[in-house]
Amino acid sequence: MVKSYTWEEIRNFLEKELKKTKHILTYATIGSCNVEHDIDTIITKKLTSKTSDFYREIHGLFDKLDDYLNDKYGANLIGLQGGRSNELVHLSNHKSMDLIFDTMIYTSYSQIEKDWRWALPSDFKLGKILNNGSYLFGRYSDLISKEFKKEKYYDFMFVYLYHYDRTKSHYPLKILLEVMNKNFDFLFRKRLGLKTPVAKNEKEMREIFYILCDKLDVLESKRKKI
Repeated sequence: MVKSYTWEEIRNFLEKELKKTKHILTYATIGSCNVEHDIDTIITKKLTSKTSDFYREIHGLFDKLDDYLNDKYGANLIGLQGGRSNELVHLSNHKSMDLIFDTMIYTSYSQIEKDWRWALPSDFKLGKILNNGSYLFGRYSDLISKEFKKEKYYDFMFVYLYHYDRTKSHYPLKILLEVMNKNFDFLFRKRLGLKTPVAKNEKEMREIFYILCDKLDVLESKRKKI
């Protein structure tokens, strides 16, 4: 079934909402932007913003797009991460009219380099892909600024954040909580050595995710002072 909406319609909706952003540095797509398949999306954070505020804004933006699609077309926005669409979309109650976003989220340029290194030939320039992206907000020059290119000690954890986020997956609630609580246990206990909170509903799940964001910001800030 051919979808009733176009990428131009979705893009216009996002650009209108992105004018209100306080914490997003850049929002870009790469590839064909074929709504019949998926939309490859790269989002980066302003350096002055808390990571939790950044993710709240992203989740809120996707909530609004999800509501728009549902109200107008009876469709959902399904947000998956890091090339996992084919692997995980069957868990999301996927319907033919749904829109899939394959979303990559970063707080520094070095995270993009590390996350993409395995997927690119050694002689390929990452900047070529990013420079050729379609920017709905911000510019490529924002990504290669001196400050954004600084490496973070906890880069690997910030990459984990987006890879493990299933907030907009549209998994059934039981599966969503099971998956996210297991992810929290891995990130809090096994990677940070902290006690793991357990979410009992979707609201608690989101709040725990934002708590994790704040803890990473604090840990990164302490590293800078060493």
